[in-house]
Amino acid sequence: MTTATQTAAAAATQADGAPGTCRYPGCASPARGKDPAAPGPRPGYCEQDVPEDRGDGTPALVRHTALTAFRRRQQLAGQPGGDRPVTAALSRAAAIRDDTIAAMSRLGAQLAAALDQLAALGAQLAAAGDPEAAEAQAEAVRAQTAAQLEQARAETAAQAVARHAAELDAAEARAAAAQAITAADDQAAARQHAEQRARDADRALHDEQRAAAARIAEAEQAAAAARAEREAAVAAAGQARADAARAREQDQQRHAAELAATAAQLAAANDTIAALRGQLARAETALDRERAEQHKTVSLLHDLIASRPAAPAGNGGPDPHADGSSGHQPADTGGNGTSRRQPPR
Repeated sequence: MTTATQTAAAAATQADGAPGTCRYPGCASPARGKDPAAPGPRPGYCEQDVPEDRGDGTPALVRHTALTAFRRRQQLAGQPGGDRPVTAALSRAAAIRDDTIAAMSRLGAQLAAALDQLAALGAQLAAAGDPEAAEAQAEAVRAQTAAQLEQARAETAAQAVARHAAELDAAEARAAAAQAITAADDQAAARQHAEQRARDADRALHDEQRAAAARIAEAEQAAAAARAEREAAVAAAGQARADAARAREQDQQRHAAELAATAAQLAAANDTIAALRGQLARAETALDRERAEQHKTVSLLHDLIASRPAAPAGNGGPDPHADGSSGHQPADTGGNGTSRRQPPR
């Protein structure tokens, strides 16, 4: 009985891990300390980031928790279901429970059989009259019964160890499930946040598209207005060119008329100048002729005066030319001996 108890305790100690040691496979670090005021069992993992080879030759940081420990055990055992630790742990716990129930049923049947044997043996001893033989047989039955009981207790202890391991696995599975649920909640929150950002981006894109459509419509309206203004400007420019051409033609016609009138006036002026030049030539000819006649008259008078004898100074006789009877007046001569007569007007 003592040996079975020690075996069960050793198995429980091996399944539970050393006190204060991380229960992650292959980790010798101390487990995280527990707050005495906090409820619940003692933490079984160090919760440290430890580099670990994941099989591809590249070390990766793995936090030692219940979820990562469960996955590591599944990986080391070569069992699938690493993504569903709760389902695997529940299946394993159910199998252990079934084995425990079956072992307890077998133990109950063995105990019932042993009691039946003891009852039959008591009946036989009562029927027999030899107390020593009865005592020896009873001792043998008691020894056999004790051995069977010891075996049943050992099986019960083993089942208890297995149940305890199953409970630990279930606790780890629940912790892993809690972490998975937390991660799922975080992922759901992140997904909702991403969906909200996507909706905001979609709304912003829709608003930007509407704004772009409005800007395009305004640009099209502005382009239409610009085309209309350009067409109006082209029409106005055409009209202005036509008006300018018409005004230029009218100016050319007026200029031609003015040139013609000026030419006519120049021709008339030239005719007048020619006539005036003819009159001037005739007047100069007449003046020259008149000057020649005056010169001859002056010369004649000079000759007459020079050829006439002088009158005595004291005879007191009258001057024969005093009254101008000769009919000739001396001409007013200039320095050149010609008379100064005005030309005829």
